Amino acid sequence: MRSETVDRSSAGWKCSTCGQLITRIEDGWFEWLAVEGQHRRTYLAGLRLVHRVPTRAGKRRPRACRYDARRQFRKDRSIVEGLALESFVGPDGLMLLLSFVATGEMPVGDILELAKRVQIPGYELIRDLPRQVTHRFIAPSIGDGYYLQSEIAAVLASYDQSRAS
Repeated sequence: MRSETVDRSSAGWKCSTCGQLITRIEDGWFEWLAVEGQHRRTYLAGLRLVHRVPTRAGKRRPRACRYDARRQFRKDRSIVEGLALESFVGPDGLMLLLSFVATGEMPVGDILELAKRVQIPGYELIRDLPRQVTHRFIAPSIGDGYYLQSEIAAVLASYDQSRAS
C-alpha cells in the first residue's frame, strides 16, 4: 500500500464554536470543563478546539469563542481548563494525549478525535464530511473515522473533482 502525505499547510482546524478556520497553530486553544461528579471525583467534559482569543467581561466579539468561565461556574460549578493547540502537536503532544487516556478523566472518544485532528495530516479536512460522501469515494480500510493517508488523499482528490464538475 502506497503511503501518501496530505499537505495540510493551507487548511487549518475548524473552530468548535464559530465554525471558522483556525489557520495558525498559535491561534488555537483546546479547552474543557472540569466537573465534580459523584463521590467528589472530578471528570473532564466538553472538550473543544476554539480560537485562542479570550472573551472579555462577558462581551462576545466575533472571535470570542472560548467558554465563559463565570457562566460555566454559575451553571454547574464547572471549572474551565485548557491548553494551547501547539501542546497537542508532534511527539510530545501525542504523549500528552496518551496521558489523558491513562488518567481516565476524559472520555476516550473525545481524546481519540482530538488525536486524529492534530496528529493525522488531512484528517481535519475530511472529518466533517458525511459518511455517505467519504464512502462514495473510498471505504476506510481500518474503520469508520480512521483513514490512512492514501485514503484521505483519495477522498480529497475525488471530492474536489466531483465539486468541480
